[in-house]
Amino acid sequence: MNQRNTPQKIEIRKYLQGNTTHPSAYNIYNRVKKNLPTISFATVYNNLQRMVADKELMELYDGEKKRFDPDHSPHDHFLCLKCKKIYDLPKIIKPSKIKYKNFKVISSVTYINGICEECIKKTGRK
Repeated sequence: MNQRNTPQKIEIRKYLQGNTTHPSAYNIYNRVKKNLPTISFATVYNNLQRMVADKELMELYDGEKKRFDPDHSPHDHFLCLKCKKIYDLPKIIKPSKIKYKNFKVISSVTYINGICEECIKKTGRK
Protein backbone atom coordinates (compact mmCIF):
# COMPACT_ATOMS: atom_id res chain seq x y z
CA MET A 1 0.00 0.00 0.00
CA ASN A 2 1.83 3.08 -1.23
CA GLN A 3 1.43 5.99 1.12
CA ARG A 4 1.94 9.63 0.32
CA ASN A 5 5.39 11.00 -0.28
CA THR A 6 6.28 13.03 2.77
CA PRO A 7 9.42 15.18 2.92
CA GLN A 8 10.85 12.59 5.33
CA LYS A 9 10.23 9.66 2.97
CA ILE A 10 11.63 11.64 0.04
CA GLU A 11 14.81 12.38 2.00
CA ILE A 12 15.16 8.71 3.03
CA ARG A 13 14.74 7.63 -0.61
CA LYS A 14 17.29 10.21 -1.75
CA TYR A 15 19.87 8.85 0.70
CA LEU A 16 19.17 5.23 -0.25
CA GLN A 17 19.14 5.74 -4.02
CA GLY A 18 22.15 3.87 -5.40
CA ASN A 19 23.42 3.17 -1.87
CA THR A 20 25.24 -0.17 -1.75
CA THR A 21 26.37 -0.01 1.91
CA HIS A 22 23.23 -1.74 3.26
CA PRO A 23 22.80 0.86 6.02
CA SER A 24 21.01 0.25 9.31
CA ALA A 25 18.06 2.37 10.44
CA TYR A 26 20.45 4.34 12.69
CA ASN A 27 22.84 4.99 9.79
CA ILE A 28 19.93 6.26 7.72
CA TYR A 29 18.56 8.35 10.59
CA ASN A 30 21.94 9.99 11.26
CA ARG A 31 22.36 10.87 7.58
CA VAL A 32 18.81 12.11 6.99
CA LYS A 33 18.91 14.16 10.22
CA LYS A 34 21.58 16.37 8.63
CA ASN A 35 19.01 17.67 6.12
CA LEU A 36 15.94 17.31 8.36
CA PRO A 37 17.14 18.18 11.88
CA THR A 38 13.71 17.69 13.48
CA ILE A 39 13.16 14.17 12.16
CA SER A 40 12.87 11.46 14.80
CA PHE A 41 14.29 7.98 14.72
CA ALA A 42 10.74 6.59 14.99
CA THR A 43 9.75 8.45 11.81
CA VAL A 44 12.73 7.03 9.92
CA TYR A 45 12.13 3.51 11.24
CA ASN A 46 8.39 3.59 10.48
CA ASN A 47 9.04 4.86 6.95
CA LEU A 48 11.61 2.11 6.38
CA GLN A 49 9.14 -0.54 7.54
CA ARG A 50 6.47 0.85 5.18
CA MET A 51 8.99 0.87 2.33
CA VAL A 52 9.83 -2.78 3.05
CA ALA A 53 6.11 -3.66 3.12
CA ASP A 54 5.64 -1.81 -0.19
CA LYS A 55 8.61 -3.76 -1.63
CA GLU A 56 10.68 -0.60 -2.15
CA LEU A 57 13.44 -1.96 0.08
CA MET A 58 14.81 -5.36 0.98
CA GLU A 59 15.41 -5.95 4.68
CA LEU A 60 18.56 -7.84 5.64
CA TYR A 61 19.87 -8.96 9.02
CA ASP A 62 23.56 -8.99 9.91
CA GLY A 63 23.15 -11.01 13.11
CA GLU A 64 22.87 -7.86 15.23
CA LYS A 65 20.60 -5.40 13.44
CA LYS A 66 18.37 -4.90 10.44
CA ARG A 67 19.95 -3.45 7.33
CA PHE A 68 18.27 -2.10 4.20
CA ASP A 69 18.96 -2.65 0.51
CA PRO A 70 17.25 -0.53 -2.17
CA ASP A 71 18.53 -2.79 -4.98
CA HIS A 72 15.74 -5.02 -6.28
CA SER A 73 17.76 -6.63 -9.04
CA PRO A 74 18.32 -10.36 -8.50
CA HIS A 75 21.44 -10.63 -6.35
CA ASP A 76 22.81 -12.35 -3.27
CA HIS A 77 24.82 -11.10 -0.29
CA PHE A 78 28.15 -11.76 1.42
CA LEU A 79 28.26 -10.91 5.14
CA CYS A 80 31.65 -10.39 6.75
CA LEU A 81 31.51 -11.96 10.19
CA LYS A 82 34.22 -9.62 11.52
CA CYS A 83 33.27 -6.11 10.34
CA LYS A 84 29.60 -6.87 9.53
CA LYS A 85 29.82 -5.23 6.10
CA ILE A 86 27.41 -6.66 3.57
CA TYR A 87 28.51 -6.93 -0.04
CA ASP A 88 26.34 -7.49 -3.09
CA LEU A 89 27.08 -10.63 -5.09
CA PRO A 90 25.76 -11.73 -8.47
CA LYS A 91 22.82 -14.13 -8.27
CA ILE A 92 24.24 -17.58 -7.53
CA ILE A 93 21.15 -19.76 -7.59
CA LYS A 94 18.37 -18.98 -10.03
CA PRO A 95 14.94 -19.58 -8.43
CA SER A 96 13.63 -21.12 -11.65
CA LYS A 97 16.24 -23.89 -11.32
CA ILE A 98 15.14 -24.92 -7.82
CA LYS A 99 13.01 -28.05 -7.87
CA TYR A 100 11.74 -29.24 -4.51
CA LYS A 101 8.58 -31.23 -3.90
CA ASN A 102 5.63 -29.34 -5.32
CA PHE A 103 6.89 -25.91 -4.28
CA LYS A 104 6.86 -23.04 -6.72
CA VAL A 105 9.84 -20.81 -5.92
CA ILE A 106 9.18 -17.13 -6.65
CA SER A 107 12.45 -15.63 -5.47
CA SER A 108 15.48 -16.38 -3.34
CA VAL A 109 18.27 -14.57 -1.57
CA THR A 110 21.44 -16.38 -0.62
CA TYR A 111 23.55 -15.16 2.30
CA ILE A 112 27.18 -16.20 2.28
CA ASN A 113 29.05 -15.69 5.55
CA GLY A 114 32.79 -15.30 5.74
CA ILE A 115 35.63 -12.83 6.21
CA CYS A 116 36.02 -9.99 3.72
CA GLU A 117 39.28 -9.10 1.99
CA GLU A 118 39.77 -5.96 4.13
CA CYS A 119 39.52 -7.94 7.38
CA ILE A 120 41.86 -10.63 6.04
CA LYS A 121 44.43 -7.94 5.21
CA LYS A 122 44.10 -6.44 8.70
CA THR A 123 44.77 -9.76 10.41
CA GLY A 124 47.39 -10.89 7.93
CA ARG A 125 45.78 -14.35 7.70
CA LYS A 126 43.71 -16.09 5.10
